[in-house]
Amino acid sequence: MKTTPAVNSAKVFSIELHSGLFLNTSFEYSRTSKRTKRKSIVGSSSTSSISSILCSSMGFDYYAILDIPRDASDVDIRLAYRKLAVRCHPGNDFHYPPALPFPTMSREQYWELLNEAFDVLSNSLRKRIYDIYGEEGLKSGVVTPHGFQEAYVFSNDCMKIYKDFFATYSPYGDLIDAVTKPPPLCLDDRTTVKVKGPDMEEFVDLELEEIFHGTTKKMQILREEFVDETQVETVLVEETVRVPIQPGVTSGTKIRFEEAGDRNPKIIPSDIVFVVREKDHPLFSRDKADLHMIMPITLKQSLVGFPLKIVGIDGRQLMTEVVDVVHPEYTKIFKGEGLPKVDSTKVPKPRGDLCVSFKIDYPDFIPKRIREQLKEIFDDLYSIEKPCV
Repeated sequence: MKTTPAVNSAKVFSIELHSGLFLNTSFEYSRTSKRTKRKSIVGSSSTSSISSILCSSMGFDYYAILDIPRDASDVDIRLAYRKLAVRCHPGNDFHYPPALPFPTMSREQYWELLNEAFDVLSNSLRKRIYDIYGEEGLKSGVVTPHGFQEAYVFSNDCMKIYKDFFATYSPYGDLIDAVTKPPPLCLDDRTTVKVKGPDMEEFVDLELEEIFHGTTKKMQILREEFVDETQVETVLVEETVRVPIQPGVTSGTKIRFEEAGDRNPKIIPSDIVFVVREKDHPLFSRDKADLHMIMPITLKQSLVGFPLKIVGIDGRQLMTEVVDVVHPEYTKIFKGEGLPKVDSTKVPKPRGDLCVSFKIDYPDFIPKRIREQLKEIFDDLYSIEKPCV
């Protein structure tokens, strides 16, 4: 056995070839300089061909450390690191140590080289410098079109690199995730992940009276159903679904039926969602639990008052006497005559208000004689002193 001369003063690192021919390699690590010194003890056979394949004059072959070709993509680099980092993680307690690309190397040695290789090749700038100038150029610094690129120094913080990649220090992180957050169900052949289908939405149109009282709507749906227990073939069926409507429900409310959608061997049944949609009412409009209506009155009624009779949403007749002067902003409020407050937990549910505003019908023409009379009436009206409050 004899030692081959080093190509340069930086000492040559030799690694196992994919063909099975390898060099016996020993390592010495200098923690103070954070640079790795390498010694290579080479067998007597095919020394020159081995050196040419390994490109040992350029230092470490980071691609061979990750067990990937030099034209590997970014995804290939990450996948290789993911596989090998878990295998040689110092926290892994294997009864039978897993196979690594270089059996002559200890797990601790390979762990540091693996993280250094990934630290270089996962960074586009460092990878490009390494591809062109090799390890010596990377660790000595090179001149680029954008200026001098400082020398790369490996941090030796392998656990930080591991954590940045896996978001955990633990080598059992994937196993813990699988227990705490189990993956979706799989098919029997375990080749396809079953995902839940998108929601099937359907509108439920409601009259305001239905919203006031609450009701149950019968809705017809068409969906795919399994023919038999083998759950392979499906057939289109029509079903009636009873949709409960709570008193006072608001427009846009979604009523969900879990996994009531189409059956299919490759998907989890979707949810059927009924969306409440309120129909227009000829008399009332809605603002949450309050109801609003507009009543036309004459100019005379607006000035001298009138009896107000209306039918509420519940069918009862509401009566009151309007004695105030009705101006355009005037509103008569009937307390507690609106819709039930759906969010209330009280029984019976409290109700909103019924707000009545007025549209005054002004005459299109007033004869001169009447205008003179009105003028005298209004002069007398405005001459009267207002009572002290």
